[in-house]
Amino acid sequence: MLDKQIIDFNENLIGLRDFVELIDPFLTEKIEEHDKHIQPIILSAMLKEVLSNGEDIEEKDKEKFIEFQEKITKELDEKYKEIPEIKFEKNDEDGEKGFAIKIANSNTEVSKHLENVSKNKKHIEQLYTNSLISSLSSVEWFFSQLLHFFYDKHPESAGVQKRTMTLTELKSFGSIEDAEKYLIDVKIDEILRGNFESWINLLKSELSLGLGYLTDIMDELIEVYQRRNLFVHNGGTVNSIYLSKVDESQRKGVSINDKLIVDKDYLDNAICKLQKAFILIGAELWKKLSPEDLKRGEILGDIVYENLLHSRWEICEGLCYFSLKDAQIHPVDKVIAQINYWLCKKETGEYKSIEKDINKADFSDKKEVFQLGLYALRGETEKILELLPIVLETNQTNIERLVEFPILREFRETKEYENFKKESKFFKEENKEVVTPEKVEKE
Repeated sequence: MLDKQIIDFNENLIGLRDFVELIDPFLTEKIEEHDKHIQPIILSAMLKEVLSNGEDIEEKDKEKFIEFQEKITKELDEKYKEIPEIKFEKNDEDGEKGFAIKIANSNTEVSKHLENVSKNKKHIEQLYTNSLISSLSSVEWFFSQLLHFFYDKHPESAGVQKRTMTLTELKSFGSIEDAEKYLIDVKIDEILRGNFESWINLLKSELSLGLGYLTDIMDELIEVYQRRNLFVHNGGTVNSIYLSKVDESQRKGVSINDKLIVDKDYLDNAICKLQKAFILIGAELWKKLSPEDLKRGEILGDIVYENLLHSRWEICEGLCYFSLKDAQIHPVDKVIAQINYWLCKKETGEYKSIEKDINKADFSDKKEVFQLGLYALRGETEKILELLPIVLETNQTNIERLVEFPILREFRETKEYENFKKESKFFKEENKEVVTPEKVEKE
């Protein structure tokens, strides 16, 4: 059904994250490498500034400051032929008092370090900005795949019967089916040229999707799209379109002609929101077109586990909740979704809201590996220790998975776990074949 499209979309975003995580440390290291040459110069100038205006400094502290300042100055004299002049200028912009630091008459070597810091900061900014644009390109590709899949099965929904073609256009196609595909392509191209809000309206009206899971994040998604548009069409400078389209809650303190940026936290949050929203859109369409397809629960479970390993609780909670409400998924996949949903609630500080459900849950009729998950949620260390040998002996999981299961993180921090590792035969054996809860035989 839609498994390939959803898997490819998820892998595209994972690949983008991996790329950012690979490049970001390299650029940050370059900044730190050059910055360490600049910081002593600034520190020396700051000490001079404090001492020159230090009427309120106690004598014993003043002596320490002088000694420290002389030490830094000596080191700089040995390192540079000429120490750059540092100026501190008062800055009272926006009613906030502060100082701007300016380096004047800088020698060639220090200038080079300053230029490299500035250049690498710019590179990091471009990395985040281009990654945001790339993530939305992946979203557009995935959205077009969903539309093609739906309209190919239901061409009448695309309104192709009402469209007209010239005789010349008809002659260019080999068959009626080719002409129909062309009209569907035209329809989808027109849709993609619209804004995000028009996409959502179409999903509701023509594809009859509910999209209730978008309610809480709709304003954020609109802001992400509008920010992307600013970078693509206006160099990141806020215009009247951005201000009119984005809800005030998402643009506090932002005014016309402000220059927006994309930092690491913003990028990560944007990708999480997009990943969650569009995988759920794909899953809902899949459920609509093929409600009894059991593969849906398995695919979502695999995506959830991968994101649990990176603590992306918001994505996982949304996908698990969808699976719990999907009456057609396999019972094993539903148990996995339930355990992971509870884990997400616990990790995001909402344990009280699900504590009663966890405490009254009875997994005695289920595989031991699932009972293990329940006991981990409850923090019942003794029961975990009782089950671990059984789970490992029966290959319901193995040591490799045991040391990475997110749900066992708290248990792995206990002394009991350390003792188990020392005393258990399983940690002395070679890793067995990887068997995950998702792969447990579905009976």
